[in-house]
Amino acid sequence: MTPENPGKNTHSENRAAPGAATDPANVPIDPDLAAIIERWADLPQAVRAAMIAMVRATDLFANQE
Repeated sequence: MTPENPGKNTHSENRAAPGAATDPANVPIDPDLAAIIERWADLPQAVRAAMIAMVRATDLFANQE
């Protein structure tokens, strides 16, 4: 079976189809997360450990709901 418009996709050429995997390099990053990533190496170990603990604690709360 030949498509109606060979060479043309029914989806926009400027964005992925709904549910399609996208290239992480093209996904905008949250400005707060970008600030953390940018400064991560310079943060004291205690601050990094506290941040990781807070993030991991959200898994505990999510499982209790």
